[in-house]
Amino acid sequence: MRGWEVPLALDASGPVLRKALAQRPFLIKPNLHELRELSGEALIDEPSRIAAARAVVQAGQAHAVALTLGPDGALLVAREGAWRAAALPISPVSAVGAGDSFLGGMAVSIAAGEDLPAAFRRGVAAASAALLAHGTELCRADVVARLLPQVRVEEIAGAVAA
Repeated sequence: MRGWEVPLALDASGPVLRKALAQRPFLIKPNLHELRELSGEALIDEPSRIAAARAVVQAGQAHAVALTLGPDGALLVAREGAWRAAALPISPVSAVGAGDSFLGGMAVSIAAGEDLPAAFRRGVAAASAALLAHGTELCRADVVARLLPQVRVEEIAGAVAA
């Protein structure tokens, strides 16, 4: 759907993710297992994770990769740089929908014209809000708004994906 000029945000895995990368989505949101599967690497530390995400960006398969790491936070790698966010110090009630809420938070920010670090920050807040929700409930806007000021996004020096 490249002709529509609408940024596509994708959360997929395995063969579906590999095939979708040929369409060059704007943003992909793998978790660590999914990025390991895609890269074929162990990705045991932050530099190797950044390198794997950077490889996707440099190959032109996506403009940005938002890697979710559960209790270890998240990483964002794009042509313009790389950022990390620590997980918020909360006691999760349920992990159901956290990844979906993360991507939804980023998509809302991108659609509103915010830059990638701001969208990443909202994604982390939305995922954290989902962790506080019971059952299959996704994040709630009021909880996202309450958590957003707590999210710290840090630029990773020297991690520009040229």
